[in-house]
Amino acid sequence: MRHLTRRDILRLSAGAGVLVLSGCVPRLGARPETSQVSSPSPTSPPASPTAVPAEAAAPSPAPATPVVVRTDDVRVTPNDEFYTVDIGRGIPSLDVETYRLKVTGLVEQELTLSFEDLRGLSAGAHMRTLECISNPVGGNLIGNAVWEVVPLREVLEMAGPSPSAVEVIARAADGFHTSIPMELAMDPLAYLAIAMNGEPVPPEHGYPVRCLWPGRYGMKQPKWLLELELTDTPYLGYWERKGWSNEATIKVNSQIETPENQARIKSGTRVVISGRAFAGRSGVQRVEVGIGDAWYDAELTQAREYPEVVWTLWRYEWDTTGLQGRFVIKARATDGNGVRQEGVGGGLLDDTFPDGTSRIHAITVVVEA
Repeated sequence: MRHLTRRDILRLSAGAGVLVLSGCVPRLGARPETSQVSSPSPTSPPASPTAVPAEAAAPSPAPATPVVVRTDDVRVTPNDEFYTVDIGRGIPSLDVETYRLKVTGLVEQELTLSFEDLRGLSAGAHMRTLECISNPVGGNLIGNAVWEVVPLREVLEMAGPSPSAVEVIARAADGFHTSIPMELAMDPLAYLAIAMNGEPVPPEHGYPVRCLWPGRYGMKQPKWLLELELTDTPYLGYWERKGWSNEATIKVNSQIETPENQARIKSGTRVVISGRAFAGRSGVQRVEVGIGDAWYDAELTQAREYPEVVWTLWRYEWDTTGLQGRFVIKARATDGNGVRQEGVGGGLLDDTFPDGTSRIHAITVVVEA
C-alpha cells in the first residue's frame, strides 16, 4: 500500500477537462445534496425537427459493435470545478491533527482511528465518478476525480464485524447520516477517500475524509465522515426519511456536451457530437446518437482500470453535407446489464424524484447554407 504520488495524478488525470456546475431542485419536497449554485436553463427540443430532404445524404452508420478505447487519459474534473452539494448547514471545521473516525456498534472491538492511522492503510490512487441523485436530464451534477483511498473492508475487519450486522450507518460532522448494506460496505471498491486529485480533500468536498461507495448516488456517500456504526436493524437516513430512494442506485444516463443546444452549423462540415455517459456499477456498454429517426453507434473512451465506476466519454462524427434545417440530436446509453435509456427528458427536473432519472438528453441544432 502506498501514498498517492504526483506521478499517479499526472498519469491518471491527463487530458483533464471542465464541467459546468449547475443546481438541482427536485420536483417534490426538499432536495438532497442541495447545491449553492444557480440552475441552468432547460434545453428541451422542439416537438419535431424539420425533415431531412430526400436528396440529402444521411450520416453513415457506425459499426454494429461500438469501438471502445481503454486508456488512462479519461477527463478529470478539477477540484474547484467539481460539483458541491450539502444539506445547508455549512462546511464543518475539522482539524486533521485531532480528527478521529469511530467504528462502533456490532463489532468485536470498537475502533478510534486518526487520520494518520487511515493513511497507513492507503491503497493509492483510484479514479471514481460521483453523481447527484437529483442530477436532471442533461445536468452537470456529476464529476470525476482521482482519489487516494482506504479500503473500507480493511477498516471494518480491524474492528471484527458481527455476523448479525446487516447495515453500516455513516454519520458526518454536519449532522448528515445515511446507511449502506454490509454487502456494499465489504465490496472491494468501497473506499474512504483521504485525498482528491493529489491534494487533501477540499473542505467543501469532505475534508479530511469522505465516503466512496460504488454504484450509488452521492446522497449515499457522506462527506466529513466521523462514525461508522454497524447495526442489525434497517436504517433510514436523512434524505431517505424525506422520501428519496433508500437504495439510490445510479441509473444509466448520458449527456450531449457538444455541440451546444441551438447551435448553428454550416452545411457540409463534419460535426463532432460528444458527451459523457455513466451507469454506476454495471458500466456503460454502448452509446447511440440519434439524428432525426436514425440511431448510430458512438465511439467510447473508458478508463483502463475499473471502467464501470468511471464515466464513459463518447463521440460521433456527423457529416452534414447536403443537409439544411433544424435537427434534433439525442444520446442514449445502454448499461452493462443491457438496460437502455428510454423516453426523452421533458424538463430541467425531469423525473429525478425519488430515485434519479434515466431519460434521454436531446438538443436542437440548425444546419444552414
